[in-house]
Amino acid sequence: MVTPQWLATSYLVHMIATVVWIGGIVFMALVVTPALEREPGSSRALSAIQSRFRPIANLSLVVLIVTGMVQLTANSNYVGFLNFSNTWARVILLKHITVGGMIVTALYMNLVLQPDINRTAMRLASGKAKPEDTAALARRQSQLTQINMALSIFVLLFTAIARAQ
Repeated sequence: MVTPQWLATSYLVHMIATVVWIGGIVFMALVVTPALEREPGSSRALSAIQSRFRPIANLSLVVLIVTGMVQLTANSNYVGFLNFSNTWARVILLKHITVGGMIVTALYMNLVLQPDINRTAMRLASGKAKPEDTAALARRQSQLTQINMALSIFVLLFTAIARAQ
């Protein structure tokens, strides 16, 4: 049984991690990426910002998983692993699927797209690529950032619905 103090601490830490993770995604989507898209040669700046944010986001995600498990098992609506017999459990499932989509999108951006952007920037600097190549990758990155922001809004929506149950 989880003590009220431990549960309250879990809620506090969970909310901080949510603000950091989702707030960072929203900031990247609405401020950083659009601002840097307008600047030629800004892929280095964006890469530096993402490199700084990535470990913070990853730590936040780990904290969210740990504190989420504490909250999940302490919730009176929780009826067991893979038991979706109530609305709360189904909404939490949708939330976790959405978080999974965010993780997959971020992995693609970090492991595939960002290396492509870095390679293209080096090729552009050496005259072996065209600015259009960099622009196309930047557009894809912007689109994926927007998708991750939309997914984060759904995570918050599902959280709100679950809390109302």
